[in-house]
Amino acid sequence: MFLEEIGRIAKIFKSLIKEKRVRIFSHLDADGICSASIISKTLIREGTNFELKILKQLTREEIKNLRIRESDFLVLTDFGSGQLDLLRDLLDRAQVLVIDHHESKAIEHLNLFHLNPLIFNEEEISSSMVSYLFAKSVDIKNADLIDLAIVGAVADEQDEKWEFRGLAKRILEEAETIGKIVVTKGLRLYGRITKPIHKTLEHSFDPIIPGISGSESNAVQFLSELGIAVREDDEWKRLKDLTLEEQKTLASAIIIERLRSKHSDAEDIFGDIYTISGRPEELQDAREFATFLNACGRFGKADIGIRICLGDLEAVSDALCVLEEYRKLIGEIINWIRENEAILTKDFGVYLFGKNFIPETLIGTITSILLNSNLIDTNKPIFGFAETDSGEVKVSARVSRDFKLINLGKIVSDASRQVEGEGGGHVSSAGALIPKGKEDKFVQAIEDMLGETFGKRER
Repeated sequence: MFLEEIGRIAKIFKSLIKEKRVRIFSHLDADGICSASIISKTLIREGTNFELKILKQLTREEIKNLRIRESDFLVLTDFGSGQLDLLRDLLDRAQVLVIDHHESKAIEHLNLFHLNPLIFNEEEISSSMVSYLFAKSVDIKNADLIDLAIVGAVADEQDEKWEFRGLAKRILEEAETIGKIVVTKGLRLYGRITKPIHKTLEHSFDPIIPGISGSESNAVQFLSELGIAVREDDEWKRLKDLTLEEQKTLASAIIIERLRSKHSDAEDIFGDIYTISGRPEELQDAREFATFLNACGRFGKADIGIRICLGDLEAVSDALCVLEEYRKLIGEIINWIRENEAILTKDFGVYLFGKNFIPETLIGTITSILLNSNLIDTNKPIFGFAETDSGEVKVSARVSRDFKLINLGKIVSDASRQVEGEGGGHVSSAGALIPKGKEDKFVQAIEDMLGETFGKRER
């Protein structure tokens, strides 16, 4: 039924855009940028003019500031499902297409076209994958955008344990069949194509390498002790340049370091590698591509990410500069967390208080990194707090996908309402905006709800 609805709405969309002013709004992360790029390319091919704006999130204030005309056709990607109650007035004045994969409000309206696998009781796939299925239904020639669907899904961690399942896996297999993606097994370390091997180790936070992640000098020493040279013929060696024997040596050493730090998943350093055909070398690894886009979006340079997705090769060098700043800042933040009492562990949750040191656009990235580290109790959900430019507090929550007992999106939504905030999300990841000064009350609401689920037993 979900695929049938995609086809039905695609036909309506194709006829309406000829007489409407199309306006796209999307989230700033890689999934949002890929989704917006897929829809943008579809509209370009249909000869339709449109506007595009990337937002930190779709808040009540952002919706109020939209100047809507009856001739508008709004497309919301990677958000909207959880904000349908805020869109009621807007829906009375304009038609809205929501392409999303977050937990949804139960609202129907004549002007609402809603594509979300969850409302059809389908398993979750990324917004970029939904956007791709929609674009392909508009015109089959948009099938060549499937690599962006994979990149967005990878960025949104749809490939649990680095492996796609269900409908997402079928989309991946389609990408393989048409020659857009090549799947191989390998070390799941970021930067295997673009970075010197020691920088790859320094910037590896998922999986984290205890004592090495975040430290360039320790990474160089680690490689030296393994007998792996960082340079060859006056060129920096990359992960892809290592011999098979060197890769085995490196993998074994990383596993040993993780075992020493008592990681229960010490051997969880291997996974599927997705190589994209027809893209510049810097963009051929889907994870590196996704990191480029995340860096651009979270540094306020989403336009660079959109340009890259649409094939503007001149934007790649700009993205490399942004990426370097992004990785450097993440390293500084992790070190700051280590050196400051920023983490509070309570009975049922772990709470990171980033104050004004951690940017609101990075708090989600940091909580994800911590969830894969040895810096916190990873058997509990983590909630990160960061102050926003508007004087509110951004909350980002994450929990291990193996943790099946709670719906984090619902818990964060309920806790947000108790402190006059807004929130929601997925089963294993969620976010909120709450008033500054209400953090303690929010934490207590979270603890109370988690306590009702788990009781007072030891975890």
